[in-house]
Order: sequence, then C-alpha cells, then structure tokens
Amino acid sequence: MPKIKIVFCDVDNTLITSKNKLLPQVSSAIQDYVVAGGIFVLTSARPPMGMQALAQQIGCSSLQICLNGALILQKSQNSVETAILFEKSIPTAILPTILKIVSQQNLTVSVNVFAGKKWLVQQHDCWVKQEEEITGASATITSFDSRLRNVNHPIHKILCMGEPDQIDNLETLLDRQSDLYLSYLRSKPTYLEIVDHSVSKMRAIETVANFAHIPIEQTMAIGDGENDLPMIKDAGIGIAVANSFPKVKAAATHIVSSNDNGGVAEAIRKYTGLSR
Repeated sequence: MPKIKIVFCDVDNTLITSKNKLLPQVSSAIQDYVVAGGIFVLTSARPPMGMQALAQQIGCSSLQICLNGALILQKSQNSVETAILFEKSIPTAILPTILKIVSQQNLTVSVNVFAGKKWLVQQHDCWVKQEEEITGASATITSFDSRLRNVNHPIHKILCMGEPDQIDNLETLLDRQSDLYLSYLRSKPTYLEIVDHSVSKMRAIETVANFAHIPIEQTMAIGDGENDLPMIKDAGIGIAVANSFPKVKAAATHIVSSNDNGGVAEAIRKYTGLSR
C-alpha cells in the first residue's frame, strides 16, 4: 500500500500533454498506483462531461472533483450513475453583474456558465470552439436571461475566456467588487475560473479525504495553474509540473518534469511510496 493514499491531479497542462494526450507512462503509473491500493482523483476546472472519457480511460471514475471544486461526484462500484457528494453554487444574481462589467468595459471576453452537468453559452465563439475541442464536451447555446433566473438551474462556475490583457482587465475590475464574495483564479493565462468564495480545489480535497477517512498528510496534489495553488500549498505533498505558473512552483514541495514529459508519472513513482 503506498504511503500516500490519495493523489489529486489536475487535468489540463498537468495530466495531459499540450496536445491533450495522455502519455502511456502516465497511464501506466496511475494504474500501478491504483492496483497497489491508492486512490487517484481527477481534480479539474473542467465540467463533468469534459472528464468522463479520461476518467474511464485511466479507470478512475469513482470520485471526480469538477468545476474547481464546486461540484464533487461519486459513483459506487456497482452503478453507472454518479451522485453528488458535494456542491456549492454561485448566487444567480452574480451572472448579470459579470455580464454588465464585461459589456460596460467593452471587454472581448467569452462568458461561459456551468450549471451541474450543463455548459451554457450565449454564442458559439472561437473560445467555446477551442474548449469543446480540448474537453470533448459540447456547449448549449441559450439565453442566459431565460434559462438562469430559474432556481432549478444553480450556477456552479462562470468561466471567462479571452486574450491575457482582457482577462487582466476583468480580474482588476472584479478586485474592486469585494461584495460579490467570489473566488477567481486563472487555470491558464486566457482563462479566469469564477466560483463562490468558499470553493477551492483544496476544500474539495478536504471533503474527499474526510469521506474516505484519510488524513490530509497522506494526500498528494499535482497541478500547474493558479487555481491549483491552494491544493499545492496545503495537501500532504504538493507537486508542480515544470510548466507551472511560477507562484505554483514556489509553493510546491517538489517540482517534476513538464506535462509533455510525463511529470505526473514521475510524481507518482517518486513521491507516493509506490514500490513498483
């Protein structure tokens, strides 16, 4: 049994390569770790439908941390259906506020809403197309006004995509809106992930570790982006891949090879206590 009982791993730019591929050595290391008794949990800003195929490919679909920790799904061994282990939504009034900021400041930003398993957009722009190609998920085009004033459509995450300078401007404007009680961090220079202020990947890790009756000291987190920073700082072992944001590498316990060079496999084999 590995000394590290659970590995929490980011997906984009961490688990998979820059070309969105899973390297054979990474898949092999994960499978060896799971066979040895470890638990491997995908921990991503992605929505559930953007993680299903990858989870099935590596054989780790029983627990998934989605939408930056705003939604945690759990599937029992004998079921094909997933149940919600944890969820935290954003007040519906936040969306009009974000849209107003973007409109009034003439920001060229794609605003995407994730509500449970739904990915909602008002138009199919180049950023949406790019994200569909990366995740394999499909967005639904709809009017935000008509669909999201309904309390039956809780918003778990708002993703704003745009050129780095546009995201810089949006982040600065949100900094002036402290009464919104939001958490917003970049998963990459062009993506701003917006969730409730109480949500983070680390808090999701704490929820899953408590559910599995495993101490935080026996957890490991692997990531690259600013949204991975909380879990890199506070998990038992924090691993940054070599292509990580500088502040993520500064907070990490260890730095491994990049996502394009099998950094996740290196982390699992060197730092979990895996004997194989």
